[in-house]
Amino acid sequence: MILVQGHIKFADGDIEKLQDAMKAQLEATNAEDGCELYAFSRDVVDPTVIRISERWRDGAALAAHAASPHMKTFNKAMGGATIQDISIKSWDGANEKTLMGK
Repeated sequence: MILVQGHIKFADGDIEKLQDAMKAQLEATNAEDGCELYAFSRDVVDPTVIRISERWRDGAALAAHAASPHMKTFNKAMGGATIQDISIKSWDGANEKTLMGK
């Protein structure tokens, strides 16, 4: 399992401009083979920040996602935004442990 976590800080108003692109990206990515979780959330303290959470079956699934047509479309849409800060990292999630819930 591969875990991806990150954030993107946009200029004021840019998240709103990307709403349709983000929705299309979420729908297409969550339908990909090997995608177990793909989510964006808006930071409650700083509404110009999107938090990214992903879980992939394996590295091959993540690589296929990176090469997908909808990823290229999304990156093009993001090119029209002002990104003030970005950090996205992946981890090998081989040792899973439930902390709460199922």
